[in-house]
Amino acid sequence: MTTTTTAAPTRRAAFGWAMYDFANSIWPMNVTTLYFALWVTVDHGAKDIVYGLALSASMLCVAVLSPVLGAVSDRMQRRIPFLVTFTLIAVAATTLIGRVGGLQGGVLLFVVANLAFQSGLIYYDALLGSVSTQANRGRISGMGVALGYAGTIAGIFMVKPFVDWGGRQQAFLPTAVLFLLFSIPCFMLVKEVAPKLAWRWSHVRDGYRQVGATLRQVRQYRDLFRFIVARFLYVDAISTVTSFMAVYTVKVLGFTDSMNQVLFVVGAAFAVLGAFLAGRVVDRIGPKKTLTIVLLLWVVVLVGAASTFYRPAFWAIGALVGFSLASLWTTDRVFLLRLAPPDRLGEFFGLFGVIGKLSAVLGPLLWGGTLLALEGLGQASYRVAILVLLSLLLAGLWVLRGVKEPAAATSKGAGASGP
Repeated sequence: MTTTTTAAPTRRAAFGWAMYDFANSIWPMNVTTLYFALWVTVDHGAKDIVYGLALSASMLCVAVLSPVLGAVSDRMQRRIPFLVTFTLIAVAATTLIGRVGGLQGGVLLFVVANLAFQSGLIYYDALLGSVSTQANRGRISGMGVALGYAGTIAGIFMVKPFVDWGGRQQAFLPTAVLFLLFSIPCFMLVKEVAPKLAWRWSHVRDGYRQVGATLRQVRQYRDLFRFIVARFLYVDAISTVTSFMAVYTVKVLGFTDSMNQVLFVVGAAFAVLGAFLAGRVVDRIGPKKTLTIVLLLWVVVLVGAASTFYRPAFWAIGALVGFSLASLWTTDRVFLLRLAPPDRLGEFFGLFGVIGKLSAVLGPLLWGGTLLALEGLGQASYRVAILVLLSLLLAGLWVLRGVKEPAAATSKGAGASGP
């Protein structure tokens, strides 16, 4: 993905860009993680597979569309108009959840909202190159991460009074308003100055051709290919756990919404610590060893979640989830940079994103399918579902063992250990 031409990077533009991270962290916490799954499965009494199908369908659509969305943006040299459009679609759909069409309407609106939200991230991530320089890119990215976790915590507390007053259904409207409100600095402060180019249908064809070519060529880089397979497996497990964590704590451990709110605030606080420490550990021992340690922490998380019957113990698990999640996102991107050919980073980061979205399709179906098949076991079926996800995580760890990490100073991509 090429970098859009903008006015020379300024502090105002960088701040505006980072504020979108604050805004877009409010949405997934309050919708995907905390309230929508419970609105479906508890308030409406639907089975977990209903939420799982909605989540999988939206992520499959994103995976299919993202090559086209990126290619069109590249060729038209515009990011902000697409980011604004998808943000507004997500805001509008979220506003209507619970107010139009009951359960079925809410599920459909969630699919639309999540599709738009995830699509917008394609353009947001690409704007980093436009609001920073090589010298300050890490700091600007770090500012976005920090504001993102701040948004997670702030979003929980700002929406909490509405939920306490009117139940989970009242979470969606204020979440949409907050998402839009805190997105405005990005829309106003990040300026694009490239000439507008016309839309052509060839952009669609070119986008899919590029992904197809990348998929064929990635096999030439043995270690990079293995890493992408490993990432598909472990992200599948981890993203599913985080998506259904609130459902698990309520249905299995008897948490209230207020307890969940505090649990996720604790997790977000430990996430800040995890991101900070993981970055330092990566620099000291390398991304593969760090990633292996992080995934072993996730094994502890899943085993602990599946085996604990003592509610207070889950507070420690929640803290470890936040710590491990931030550590994961800090580490595996660095590993991709170590493995990918330097002159094809944009291409392989695009594939990296598509694989990540595809991995979010299988996990919710496995979770919901396991619960459906073992419905007679009651709460025990949830513990089995976690063990199913654990098997995916262990498979990812096993594949990762076979990946050779090039030396940082001499790495020219995974081709050094290719076929």
